[in-house]
Formats: sequence, structure tokens, C-alpha cells
Amino acid sequence: MMNTINYSIVIPCYASGLWLPELVQRIAEVMKSYGIFEVIFVNDRSPDKRTWDTIVQLSEKYDFVQGIDLLYNIGQFRATLCGLEHAQGRYVITMDDDLQHPPEELPKLIKAMDSSPDMDCIMGAYNIKKHTFIRNSGSKFLAFVMDKMYNKPRGISTTSFRIMPAEFAKILTLYRIAYPLLGPLIVSVTKKVMNVSVEHHVRNYGQSGYSIRRCVYATFHSIINASILPLRWFSAIGFSTAGFAFILSLWYWMCWMFGGSSVKGFTSLILTISFFSGMILAGIGLLGEYIGRIISEITGLPRYEVRSIVGRGR
Repeated sequence: MMNTINYSIVIPCYASGLWLPELVQRIAEVMKSYGIFEVIFVNDRSPDKRTWDTIVQLSEKYDFVQGIDLLYNIGQFRATLCGLEHAQGRYVITMDDDLQHPPEELPKLIKAMDSSPDMDCIMGAYNIKKHTFIRNSGSKFLAFVMDKMYNKPRGISTTSFRIMPAEFAKILTLYRIAYPLLGPLIVSVTKKVMNVSVEHHVRNYGQSGYSIRRCVYATFHSIINASILPLRWFSAIGFSTAGFAFILSLWYWMCWMFGGSSVKGFTSLILTISFFSGMILAGIGLLGEYIGRIISEITGLPRYEVRSIVGRGR
């Protein structure tokens, strides 16, 4: 344990016990020429007992495997942050547990980081994504949102297959919001990001935990968690509506002056509704702006609770 760990590979797990042995074997074969490394499996309270039992067995078989069992399900992003907080390597690599991130592509990330040591994060950009049409479409929409809202560097793809210096990974763990999303968070913190082309394989085992509902939920949080731009848009819409109501009032006043109104009370009713609706939207937007700032200052809820840890000298 006194030796320097070169690479920490963090893998959040959910109902993946069946194929974790294959994943570890392939990682071990690929990483044997890169010095000391560790693999940190974070069991995100999988509904099956097999996943944690398999992680325990792997920690007993391989001295580079560490397992973290969480007390309750917290989602992929927070589980990844848990792994980042326990990582001891000079560089931290994150990847999924479903073998769609081939371990054989790890050398590409490592080589890219060695060639560009000034980068804070290097993410694998998939040549062809082997997801369903619906999920690929959702990913494209999320990429569009990130381009517009987070000022993401043009042409950069954000994925969960990434490598970071340990110093930068620790910075991410200091972000205390209750529902973090690493992709938006990374591009919000730094613009020193780049892509390296990697393969993306078909999922041969199990089913993805990301249903359409969860994808929509993740997209919603990616919009509101790290940016208050929606609140500013809301305020702008409110003030625009109020301005439109003022212009409309001038128009109806002119109509009343020169021709009158065919419906009694219509003018005052439409003006009252339009004006106060606009002002309500503007007020909500402004209040939301302040609430967003307050939340960003005081948020510090625990992101996870660890039930037990195995492996790596435990």
C-alpha cells in the first residue's frame, strides 16, 4: 500500500455480478504493463445479492480490487463520485460496468493523457454508439443542451469513459450539490477537455438501467443543476409578456378611442390578465434566481452512505 498507485479505475455497479469477472480479467490483462493500479467497484445498492457477492470474491482473488457497498441506491453519478473520493491513483479513470466500454480501449485514454498532460479531462468519443435509437436521440439532445447552457467547447463529446488527474478528480468531489451530473460539471469547471476516439460495444449482458423516464429525468437535472440560465429565460419571458401587454394596451386604447369595443369589458379583462400574468412570471423568475443562488451556497447534504468496504488491505 506504500507503493504509488498509477491508475484508479472507478466502476459504479448495478445488477452486473454476472459479467464482472470477465470485466476484471480483461482489465487485468490490459493494465499489467502500466504499473500499479486499482479497480474500485461501487455497488449502488443492486437489487440482486449476486453483484456484491461477486465483488467480494473478486477482492479476495485480486489484490488490486476494492469494493464499496452503498447503504442505499444513489444513482450512477453519485456512485462515481463515491469512487473518486476513495481513489488513490495519480490518475483516475471512470467507466461503465456493462462492457460497452471495452477495457482494451483503456490504453488510448492513457496515451492521450500522457501526450497532453495539461488536460484536466480526456473523454472517449465513440465511433458508433451501440445504443437504441431513442437513447441515441436523447444523448444528442443532451449534447445540444450542454452546448447551449454550459458553454461546452465546440466539438467535444462528454461521456462516462474518461481519464482525469487525481487533483482534478478531487475538485469534482468538492462540489456538494445533492444531484451532481459529471458531464455538465466537468465542462462547467474547466475547458481543458479533449476527446480521443474509442470503440463502443453492444451490450451483451443484462438490460440498461436507463429507461426513457430516467433519461428524461437525467436531462432535466442536467439543465437545472449546474446552471441558472432557465431561471433567467423565465424572467425574460415574464418581462417580455409584460411589455407585450403594455403595447397591446396602447393598441386597444387606440381602438377604443376611434371605434369603441364591440364586447363590453373585453379590453380591461385582456389587459389585466396579460399584464399581471407577465409580472407573475417575472416575479417567479426573479425569486427563483435568488433561491438558486441560496441553494448553491448552502447545499451540503450527504451524497451517499457506505455500508462496507472490502479489498485493498481492508
